[in-house]
Amino acid sequence: MISLLRIVISIFFLAVTFVPKTLAQIPRQLDQKLAAAQELAKRNPELAFLTATEVYEQSLPQELDSITGKSQLVRGKILFQFGLYQPAAEAFYEAEHLFEHLRRPYYLAQVNNALGEVYYKIKTPEDALSRHEKALELFKGIDHGEGEAETKGFIGSMYEKMRNYPKALAYQREALGLFEDLGLKGHLAFVRENIGSIHEDLEQFDSAYVNFQKAYLLNSEVGDSLRLVGTLNNLGDVFRKTREPEKGLDYSKKAAEMSARLGFLDAQNSAIVDISKAYAGMGDYSNAYRYLEQSRQLSEVVYSEESARQIAIQEAQNQLYTKNQQISQLEQMREFDTLVKWLLVFLVLLLCVLGWVIFNRQKLKIRSNKELLQQQQEILQVKERLIATEKENRQLLELKIKTEDRAHSKSLTAQTLHLIDKNQMLEGIQVKLKHILEENPKDQKKKIRNLIKEIDFNFSHDTDWDDFKNNFEKVHQDFFKNLQRQTAGLTPAEMKLASLMRLNLSSKEIASTLGISLDSLRIARYRLRKKLQLEKGESLQQFILCI
Repeated sequence: MISLLRIVISIFFLAVTFVPKTLAQIPRQLDQKLAAAQELAKRNPELAFLTATEVYEQSLPQELDSITGKSQLVRGKILFQFGLYQPAAEAFYEAEHLFEHLRRPYYLAQVNNALGEVYYKIKTPEDALSRHEKALELFKGIDHGEGEAETKGFIGSMYEKMRNYPKALAYQREALGLFEDLGLKGHLAFVRENIGSIHEDLEQFDSAYVNFQKAYLLNSEVGDSLRLVGTLNNLGDVFRKTREPEKGLDYSKKAAEMSARLGFLDAQNSAIVDISKAYAGMGDYSNAYRYLEQSRQLSEVVYSEESARQIAIQEAQNQLYTKNQQISQLEQMREFDTLVKWLLVFLVLLLCVLGWVIFNRQKLKIRSNKELLQQQQEILQVKERLIATEKENRQLLELKIKTEDRAHSKSLTAQTLHLIDKNQMLEGIQVKLKHILEENPKDQKKKIRNLIKEIDFNFSHDTDWDDFKNNFEKVHQDFFKNLQRQTAGLTPAEMKLASLMRLNLSSKEIASTLGISLDSLRIARYRLRKKLQLEKGESLQQFILCI
């Protein structure tokens, strides 16, 4: 068991250490295959295209965007070489999008130059020029001298196509200076050839010849056979245009022989056409016709081979498209299956979470209900105790009020009875003094009259009235205030009369308390009724009791 565990652990560590190395080697291998395809494109473009396509297909599933963009750049250049401009543009557009996303200015500049060449073929030189200018800005931004020089050569060619020869020469000379500083002879030959072409268009044949000759020497030194054939053709054109067709014929024949030996059918065909033109210029029309017929036959061969290559490339494109469609469908199915699986997992997890949430919520709800019920019971008990306490307080308050009312009533009644007794006593004294006054001598009358006046004065200025009023208002609150609202200007005697009537005393008791006769009491009651503005038949006693 322990040995098996050790084996599993060893395999795990081997996998951990081996897999990253393998994954790291894949981009390097694909880059090597792509570099080989670029070299192969000059000799065997069909095989180069298939190799670049294979790299493209392998880079897609692993999301190696940089290698995908490079492979599309190589494929686009090969498609452009075969004249398939629309597919080439589509490949360049995809590469441009990837390099913009990756922020790779060097490759983005190369894509812009490639698109500039496509635009020149399918659009106008102006559109191509804008692409080359964008590439130039990118190369300047990264300080890439070779790319800057090559792009200036492209811009010069576009100005040549637009017949703006001063600008064309200026850009070509700038490119020439940069290539000379870098020591790139192959590029120098290409620029010399472009400059010679401009001079040829301007019919400056001597300058054209000098530049073509320098290009020929540089191509010979570098060993670029394809460009060497083109330079020989250009030299033949210069001599033919300067009316030296014999010299031009030699250069054209050399170009035809070299291109035939190397298998460059397009260049061979172009050289044979130039030979035919040279013989025509020399007046040898039979040879001119013979070479022209040879050119026609070679054109058919070139066309058939070119057509076969285009068909092969298009078949490869179609196969790639079909394969991409199948991969896309499989990816969609896989994504759909994955989505369904994750959706099911999500639903199961969601159901579990919902069940757990519902269970906890129910549990929490039951606990909350129990706590709430307990709180309500406690609140109810507190309320019951508060109600009981409030009842006790109310009973105590009522008892206190009743006790106070009873005490005030007793005090008021006692005070009233005291007043009645005092006034009755004073009445008795008054009566006795009147009898004494009739019986006693004249000098005593004066003293007795003074005593009677003093008693009368005490009747009208009784000091017990304030105590009586305070006690009365404790029992009958706001009585005097409400009475004053009914009418203004009541005298203290009238207010006292009203208070005694509120106590529901008899007329005799009221007259005795006030110390007046019943007739005087009737007059006082009449005056009070008048001030209260009571209608005839309305009871004064009932009115006062209702206040």
